[in-house]
Amino acid sequence: MFNLKMKLFDVTNKKGILKYIIFGICEIVLLIIGILLAVQIDARITKGKDDKTRCQYLEELLFVFEEDIFDVQGNIEAFEGWNPSIYEIGKALSQNQLSTVDSLYDKLGLVGNYIHFGQGSKSKIEELKYSQINLIEDRKLKNKILKYQNVLISFLRDRENRYDKVGEDLRDYYTNNFNGFNYEKVKPNDINKLIKDDKYFSLIRQRYKWNEWFRNYYGIILKEQIEIKEMIQASIDENCM
Repeated sequence: MFNLKMKLFDVTNKKGILKYIIFGICEIVLLIIGILLAVQIDARITKGKDDKTRCQYLEELLFVFEEDIFDVQGNIEAFEGWNPSIYEIGKALSQNQLSTVDSLYDKLGLVGNYIHFGQGSKSKIEELKYSQINLIEDRKLKNKILKYQNVLISFLRDRENRYDKVGEDLRDYYTNNFNGFNYEKVKPNDINKLIKDDKYFSLIRQRYKWNEWFRNYYGIILKEQIEIKEMIQASIDENCM
């Protein structure tokens, strides 16, 4: 009788232990499921915030690239407007006919004009490099923007430094010879001095060549800017509408 009770106790005890084990396993499974759901929800919330940040960034990037395009177009127009007059001055100098040039003082002023690319997109591109999240998921677009900045714009800045040197030489020349840039005070004897001055003629030629170079290079930059702008717009249309 005692042995029978012990056996019944063992069976009951085993069933109780098994019940608690199953109950414990279920609790662990539910806990894991809860954690996974929480992680998934958190990931979705984070992705939603990141997507919103990306879309906002793309919109801002599109805006500054549109401004840059307008800036470059203006610079191209400036060089196209200046160089015919500079060429006329240079040609007249080479033929000793400077005094016959129409609107001479205005054209002498154009020789000293200079212009740079402001690039409003610079800070946004820097943000792309150092942001904690991947602001542009399209690798082709991202690489194109970084190449644009690191190659095209970097080379432009180097050329601008050389361009500035010619500008400084011109400013010094005008300051030393014509009371700064007050061309209305240029006298006939000053014109004769210009005609005989090889240094001024050299500065004129350098300015003309640099302006031509910048006009052509800005054309390359403009083409790249337009392509980038179109890709940004396509990315906005695909991911942010």
